[in-house]
Amino acid sequence: MKTKEYTKNEVEDKIHEICIDQIEEEYRVFWQSDDSGLHISVYYEVDIPKLAEQLLTNDFMGRRLILVITPKGFLNAFHPLG
Repeated sequence: MKTKEYTKNEVEDKIHEICIDQIEEEYRVFWQSDDSGLHISVYYEVDIPKLAEQLLTNDFMGRRLILVITPKGFLNAFHPLG
């Protein structure tokens, strides 16, 4: 049985919904590529919130998702909002 393939916008919208409404920690979402192909990276500072580990699984809406830890201040310094 073929599963529904979600668009990038649908996947990002769902990630934003989860991160804003439930996790409430600063984050950034990036589409990246490596030797295994296209994937989503969700960046957090200092540590990964426990709820993020539960809600943002490796196979998220049929896409590979990777949670990334960055140093404190990294997101605002290198990926400021707006």
